Amino acid sequence: MPNKQIIRFYQELSTNAWPAKYYYLLNGWLVRISEGVTKRANSIMPLTYYGDKLLKDIQVVEAIYTKNKLPVIFQLPDYYEPKNLLKILLENDYKIIDETLVMTAKIKDMSDIPINQDYSYQNTAEAKNEWFNSMSISESGTQERIEGQKAIISRILQPKSFFSTKKDKEIIGIGMAVLEQGNLGIFDMIVNPVFRRQGIAGSLIAKMVEWGRENSIHSTYLCVQGDNQPAIALYKKVGLKECYRYRYLIKK
Repeated sequence: MPNKQIIRFYQELSTNAWPAKYYYLLNGWLVRISEGVTKRANSIMPLTYYGDKLLKDIQVVEAIYTKNKLPVIFQLPDYYEPKNLLKILLENDYKIIDETLVMTAKIKDMSDIPINQDYSYQNTAEAKNEWFNSMSISESGTQERIEGQKAIISRILQPKSFFSTKKDKEIIGIGMAVLEQGNLGIFDMIVNPVFRRQGIAGSLIAKMVEWGRENSIHSTYLCVQGDNQPAIALYKKVGLKECYRYRYLIKK
C-alpha cells in the first residue's frame, strides 16, 4: 500500500477535479455537499482527524446530510483517520456499497496506444451540449444526472478538455481530462455499448495522453469501480497500475 502522502495527494487531485458545491470542515474531515447525483461530491473524506469525540462528530455530519436530504456517505481510502473509523461505522449501521481502484502511471511508462482510425476524434476546452447529451448512452445517464454533472463540471478551476469520438456525425464515446500539478486526471469515460470492444476507449485515452504531453504532464490517474473488469483490463493494458483503493460506506 502506498504511504498516506500519496493517497492524500491523489484524493486531493480527484476532489479538485470533481468539486462539490459546498464544503464543511470538521476536525480535519472534509464534508462535501452537492447536487445529489454523485457519491464523490456528496461524501465525507476523512484523511485527517484531530477530534476526540468520534461518535459525536459522526452524528454532526449525519445531521448535515439529513438536513440537505442526502444519504450519509463516507469515502474511505486505504488510509483514513481515525484508524478505528471503519470499525465504528460498521457497528453503527453503515454498510460498504462500492469499492473503487485508483490507477496511476508515469507517462513515460505508458505503452503506445493504438488509435482506431475508423472514427474521428476531437477535443474542446468547454463542453458543448452534444457532449453532455451523449452521457445518455450510459445506463446511468439520466437527465437529472446529466444536469448535476453539468453543475459540477462548471466549478472545475483547473485546465480541462472534453474529448469525443464520432461515427459520421454521431458521438459514440466521450471522456474528460483535467490537468493539475503535472498530472492528467481521466474522468467520465463512456462508450456507446453498440461500439464497445472496438478500441474506442483506448483511442480516447491515447488522445488525452497526447493532449497531456502537449501540456507537460508527467503522470496520469483515474478511478474505476472494482467490479468493472473490462475497464480495469484495458487500463492495465495501456500501462496504468493500481495505486490504492477506496470504498464508500452508506448509512443504512
